[in-house]
Amino acid sequence: MPTARIKLTKTPVRVSFANLPAYVQSHNNHFRFAFSETQPADLTAYHEDKKVYTDGALGALWVWLAHEDEAYVSVST
Repeated sequence: MPTARIKLTKTPVRVSFANLPAYVQSHNNHFRFAFSETQPADLTAYHEDKKVYTDGALGALWVWLAHEDEAYVSVST
């Protein structure tokens, strides 16, 4: 998939699949992320950054925001 712009909210959204590399970057906001085959239910277990690269070995990548504002990330897979 070419680079895509994805809108984030407080609900986790899958931006990559297991075993596939992905690069995710926000230009303005930190975002939360976790690796899981299904949408994370425990939103207290997360990492936080403005960019992340994964080779896909840890599973699907889910990202979301900590606050009500909306933000966008660029995702390349």
